[in-house]
Amino acid sequence: MEEMFTYTQGVTAEFPWLLPLFFGLFGLCVGSFLNVVIYRLPQGMSVNEPRRSFCPLCKAPIPWYLNLPVVSYLLLRGRTACCGKHYTARYCVVELVCGLLFAAVAWWFCTDDIFTQVLLCVWAAVMLACLCIDWEQMVVLPSLALVATVAGVAVSLLSPWFSGEGMEPLQGLMSSLSGAFGGFLLFRLVAWVGKFFFGRKQQAYDAPQDWVLRQAADGEDVELIIGSERLLWSDLFMESSNRFALTAASLNGSEAGELVFSVDALTLPDGTKLELEEHEELRGTCRGYAARRAAMGSGDAWLALAIGALCGWQGVVFALVGGSFIGSAAALVARIGRGTPMPFGPALITAAFIWLFYGTELCSAYMEWVETLIW
Repeated sequence: MEEMFTYTQGVTAEFPWLLPLFFGLFGLCVGSFLNVVIYRLPQGMSVNEPRRSFCPLCKAPIPWYLNLPVVSYLLLRGRTACCGKHYTARYCVVELVCGLLFAAVAWWFCTDDIFTQVLLCVWAAVMLACLCIDWEQMVVLPSLALVATVAGVAVSLLSPWFSGEGMEPLQGLMSSLSGAFGGFLLFRLVAWVGKFFFGRKQQAYDAPQDWVLRQAADGEDVELIIGSERLLWSDLFMESSNRFALTAASLNGSEAGELVFSVDALTLPDGTKLELEEHEELRGTCRGYAARRAAMGSGDAWLALAIGALCGWQGVVFALVGGSFIGSAAALVARIGRGTPMPFGPALITAAFIWLFYGTELCSAYMEWVETLIW
């Protein structure tokens, strides 16, 4: 074993680019698998069945020689070979970014412990998948976040130096667990406070307005139309705990009072619940509405769990603050208006990646700034 480590040290010293290159190429292949995860898991599909990749448009199987990471996309110019249609560039971007992340891990955390580098790559790959799923579907899968959490805890236990210089394995483990659960509870608290102070919206009308609840034109969503305002169910109920109430309302021609909608049911003033899936359309009149929505999704707390497991509580705080700045900047660039739903996970994970590679430098710069202020 010692001879192997000596040989590895010699090769790394002689060719410092060799290990990052190997990791980068391997990362391209992992990125190809991540595309399968990103496409299938939100739909409840297995990542193992069917085993072969298939065209997301016509479902035809893709042969291995047309499924080469990055290369296939460039050669086919973003078109499928089976049906000739354009498909999203996200497939190529994920493969490229995953390869760059793996190469960066091998370069940045140059250590004789290859297993630690592999665990860091696992954490980075899973977080990249979470970023893309949240970006496209506005949902965080706790199962993926837990995989990243386990990888982060394993790094802190097996390589306590990652959590802090001079740390013992038990100290690294405790630092990881405290960061994970502290981050989870912090984000839960922020979500609750945000919902209490900023998650309420009310609207009153001078005259009764007609409302109708029905299937949206795309066939995939439900829409609630009140007067000239159109509200999508996916926006109103990004969180299952959200509620939407119609005030001074009637239902199907009968006076009802306050009608309270949840994601799958309508509660009448007498407590009776109507299952929405049993009704093709509901309509009536109302004099206003009141919405209670979460300011931050509960899935972000699972991301904080994974971030804290690897980066500690400092990384969680930086991800929260830095992610807020990144998200705000992205909204300005994309010209996303106020009130428009926007996933926070991608900004949060981007900030976590910044901390992963530059956390030590950022801490040192902050401490020097504090000392300058004091003295």
